[in-house]
Amino acid sequence: MKRISPNFFSSLAFGPRLLLLLFALGFPLALAGHYTHTFELYPWLAFSPELVWKGQVWRLLTYAFMPMGILDWLISLFWLTTLVCVLGRNWRGRELWIYCLLSTVVTSILLTLLQQPAFAIGGNGAMILALVTAWARLYGRERIILLGIGEMSARQAALIVAIVELLIVLFGLGWIVTLAMLCGGLAGWFYLFVRGKHALNRHSRLLDSERIARLEI
Repeated sequence: MKRISPNFFSSLAFGPRLLLLLFALGFPLALAGHYTHTFELYPWLAFSPELVWKGQVWRLLTYAFMPMGILDWLISLFWLTTLVCVLGRNWRGRELWIYCLLSTVVTSILLTLLQQPAFAIGGNGAMILALVTAWARLYGRERIILLGIGEMSARQAALIVAIVELLIVLFGLGWIVTLAMLCGGLAGWFYLFVRGKHALNRHSRLLDSERIARLEI
């Protein structure tokens, strides 16, 4: 049985640490710039389908590091830290970044094609859902202690986190954004499925090569 704790942070590689650092600093920097009247981050980094169509394609990714408010920042930072610390033990930094950005860009591309919403948004809901999917798929049988609830399997905890995240997005941003972020999470599941198939085929080829080598001997 394992306890989910930020103590795992000390064992993280540079890639996962950078991911956490960028999200942790995004909101405080935006507030600091706004209240000191020195710079504004949200107008430049938040997602807006209208502005993406005008060529500001960086918004397809940067919105994930701009939460919609202090509550969104606190909740998302907690779950992002927890999930990255768990998954970062076995994933290389580059693969973790690819996985997180895949879910982010799938969501934003869908919203861009739908030209929704009509207002600028931020938040890493799709990233959280994708990481929850990876947690359930890779560590689903582990027993963990979820703060405030108690002991359960990682798969059960992942389902609870996913439902809570979807409800927050639904009531905050509407059903279209929620559906797009859910698709971003499903993109993570598809990535893991293809990754698993590739690893299985590679293992099968290695076994076949060993058998052929033994026959030749």
